[in-house]
Amino acid sequence: MSVVKQVLLLVLVLAAMGINAAPGPEDCDGLNVTLPTNQLHTTYGDWVMVWSVCDNLQFSGALMYLASCKIELRLLPDNNTVALKQWTMLRDKSCAQYFFNMSRVSDSEDFTLNISVRTVEDNGDISQYNDYAKVTFLNTCPDCLMMVYRGYVGQFLLSYRREGHHQDVEQLKASHSDNKKLAECLRIPHANAFSYDGVSDFCPKTYPPPAVEHVQS
Repeated sequence: MSVVKQVLLLVLVLAAMGINAAPGPEDCDGLNVTLPTNQLHTTYGDWVMVWSVCDNLQFSGALMYLASCKIELRLLPDNNTVALKQWTMLRDKSCAQYFFNMSRVSDSEDFTLNISVRTVEDNGDISQYNDYAKVTFLNTCPDCLMMVYRGYVGQFLLSYRREGHHQDVEQLKASHSDNKKLAECLRIPHANAFSYDGVSDFCPKTYPPPAVEHVQS
């Protein structure tokens, strides 16, 4: 595995580890409002990451090697677990896959990630990582998805557009202002932000033979 892939793997895995990062200001002038529980169904489907930052500069620098990232969110039959599948392409056209499970924490508005990560590299090797983390969905625009990952390495702010609504570059640029305001409110530097260019290809959607199993906390 190349050094770049190792660093990016650490970014994406460590982003979803731990639960101890300090939260920022509560409301952020309406930008930092948690999605109501009864609206969770609006997060299901296929999404393209269009902007992202993290507050750990050591890891945020690795975002420059990212070309595209697509995720799929699906509710599992237990009606409590949401499967997140992620396909990431680097600028050298190499691909990696990540598979997570997210489940409700009692009556909280947050969601704990029970993680099962399978990363498929060019040579077909599969690496597995298991840990726990918190993710919060925020209220945002129609056909948009805003996530905050909180872990011991810091916070990651990730902005997505529903697939099919991700290619209007001018519209994406117009959203950067609010994204930066939210990042500043959460005390996340945005100098090294990833921004999707509207044209980069995506990794093909493939799935590992075994199903992603729920990990009990």
